[in-house]
Amino acid sequence: MPTTVIRRSRADDLDALVELGGEYCAADGHDFDPATVRAGFAGVVDDDAHGFVLVAEEATDDEGGTIVGYAVVSWGWSIEIGGLDVVLDEIYVRPQGRGIGGRLLAATTCRAADVKRIFLETERPNARARSWYAEAGFEADDSIWMSKELT
Repeated sequence: MPTTVIRRSRADDLDALVELGGEYCAADGHDFDPATVRAGFAGVVDDDAHGFVLVAEEATDDEGGTIVGYAVVSWGWSIEIGGLDVVLDEIYVRPQGRGIGGRLLAATTCRAADVKRIFLETERPNARARSWYAEAGFEADDSIWMSKELT
């Protein structure tokens, strides 16, 4: 029976994270540009300056570990709450339904102990994700996230 460990990502996890990032994009209906995803992970995979990545690594006694999930958290600051906040940028696990995503989500809140608030975004039609986050204590609010590409 495999054992799953939640740990901080390392530079040698990058290829596996990019592969999982491609699966995340496909599952969420987003375009996948491997170079962009690689650059995104490379900026936080082993450097806490902008955030952190936690990985779920599954291993058995007779073989090495396989990364089966990840959570990406980015640092922020809020005048409104008077301190550090973060954005849960992405969380993905394959396959789902074994409790690994919940362990990753819980680990992000433990890892971010000095953080006063965690934001996340999910698409309105994704009722399953919204329900899962609500079960973990997240609440929908009235704010509307807006974005503008700066390229």
